[in-house]
Amino acid sequence: MDFYELINLRHSVRGYNHERPVEKEKLLRILEAGRVAPSAANKQPWTFVVVTSENMLEAIHQSYVR
Repeated sequence: MDFYELINLRHSVRGYNHERPVEKEKLLRILEAGRVAPSAANKQPWTFVVVTSENMLEAIHQSYVR
């Protein structure tokens, strides 16, 4: 598969099943992809936070909607 085909296969997921958590292996792979992603001047200015607690997710949601 070339890059053009890959771009055309991209899509946005709008619906999520909150009853089924993401497997730890997949989560670690996603985090690693973000960690090694290129950044300007290799500054890597990002921080990743993984939240798996339903209570914490609800608290974040409530803070966001205020």
